[in-house]
Amino acid sequence: MPQLKGPAFAAALERAIGRGTSKESLETKLARISPLEALADLPSGTAVWIRADLDVEDRDGVIGDDPRLAGLHDTLAFGRKQGWRMLLVGHRGRKPEQTLEYVHQKLRALEPKAGPFVKDWFDDRTGTLSGTAVAAAKALQPGEFVVFENVRKYPFEMRLWKAAPAELPAIATDFERLAGAFRALSTVYVNDAVAASNKDFSSAALPLAMDRVALGSFTRAELADHVVRAREAGLVSFSGLKLDKLGDLHGIVKRGRVEMIVAGGSLAMALRKAEGRMRGVEVSIGGAEDPARAAEKPYVPAESLEKARALLEDAAKNKVKVVLPVDFVLDDGTVSADIPKARLQCDIGPKTRAHFEAEALAWAKGTRRKVAFHNGVLGKFEDKTFAGGTEAMVTTLKRLQAAGVAVYVGGGEGRAALERHGKLSDVSHAFTAGGTILKCLADQPLPFIEALAEQARPA
Repeated sequence: MPQLKGPAFAAALERAIGRGTSKESLETKLARISPLEALADLPSGTAVWIRADLDVEDRDGVIGDDPRLAGLHDTLAFGRKQGWRMLLVGHRGRKPEQTLEYVHQKLRALEPKAGPFVKDWFDDRTGTLSGTAVAAAKALQPGEFVVFENVRKYPFEMRLWKAAPAELPAIATDFERLAGAFRALSTVYVNDAVAASNKDFSSAALPLAMDRVALGSFTRAELADHVVRAREAGLVSFSGLKLDKLGDLHGIVKRGRVEMIVAGGSLAMALRKAEGRMRGVEVSIGGAEDPARAAEKPYVPAESLEKARALLEDAAKNKVKVVLPVDFVLDDGTVSADIPKARLQCDIGPKTRAHFEAEALAWAKGTRRKVAFHNGVLGKFEDKTFAGGTEAMVTTLKRLQAAGVAVYVGGGEGRAALERHGKLSDVSHAFTAGGTILKCLADQPLPFIEALAEQARPA
C-alpha cells in the first residue's frame, strides 16, 4: 500500500493511538498485517527500517544473555539472507541519556555482519537525518545492519504521550514531514519490538508513511502463538507495585473470560481497602495509606481505591472470584494478619501462600477454561526475607501446569522469578514484555499493531 498522506495520515494516526472506534479484535488485525516473509521479493541491497526491541539492561556496560536481543535474531537472519541493508532504531528506558552503545556491542558479538553505531543521527535544527546517519546507511553492504542511538534522545519520539486531542492535527502535520526524512533512506518498515507498546513516533507514526510494512518474526510468534492463547485465561494472578495495573486488571474483568483473580502487592492493598469499605469496614493497609509517604511507591492514593472499587463491583457482576491475601510479611520481617499503621507489607504470609495455591488448584479442577496467566512478583523477592511468597507462587504455577492448565507468565520480574525459583520449561510460555501482554489481555490497543494494521487496510 502506498504511504498515507495528508488527512488520511492524520486520521490513521489518531486511530493508531486509540482515538478511533475500531471493534476489530487483535486476532483480526494480526491476520491483516503482513508477515516478514511477505517482503521476500525485495531485491538485495534494499534498505529496511527495523524498529527493534533494544530496551535491555547492562551492568557496567556489559549485557548478559537477554531474551529480547535473542528474539531479534530471526528477523536479522532473514534480512541477511535477503541481502537487506538493515537500519535498526529503538530505545532504552525512558531517560533520553541512556545509550544503546552497549546494546550495539552485544549485537556485534551475537550477530554477523554488524555495521557501525551512529550516535548523532538526527538534526533537530533541520528536521532531517544527519549526514553521518545517511553516509553510514548508504555504506552498508547487503546483509549488514547499523544501530542508531536511543531514539528517545530526540523529543519527537515521545511527543504523543501526553498530547491533547486538540494538538493532534499539528502533530500529524509535523510527523508526516518528519517521516519524509526517514523515507529518504528507506520506504520499507519492519516492527519487531513487542515490548514497545507506547505511543512512540517510531511505532505509531513512522509505519504509516511507509510503502511496505511487516511484523517481525519474534513479535508475530509472541502475539499470534502465545498472547492469543493467554487472552483466554480463566485464572489471572497479578501482583507488584504498579497501581496502573488496576486498569489492566479491570479491562480483563470486563472482557468476560476470567473466572478468578488472585492479587498480591500494592494491587492487593488497593483491593483490600476497597473491599473493606464496600462491607462498611475500615481495613488498615498500614503505611501504604499514610499521606506522609505519598512519594513512595507502595502508597495507595484515593483514586486507586476508587478504581479498585469499580473493579470489584464489575467482578461481582461477572461472577469473578477475587482472592486476596489473609496474612503478610511486614517490613520488619514479622508475620501478621493485619498491617499496623506504621508498617508496610513486603510479602504475602504463609497462610496466604497456602490459600492462593488451594484456590488456584480448586479452580483448575473445576474449570473448562484451562488457561492461567501470572504477572509480577508477590514481594521484594530480591531479598530472601521477602522472597517466600514469590517462590511459593512459582511452585503453584508448576502445579497448575502439571494439572493440565496452560500457564503463561508475563515478562520482567515475573519471568526473572520463574528463572530464579524454577525454570522456563515449568510453564507453557514466559513472555519478555509484561506491559504489552497486559494490554492485550485487557483489550487495550497496541499502537504499533494499530499502525501496522492501518497501513495494511485495503485501498
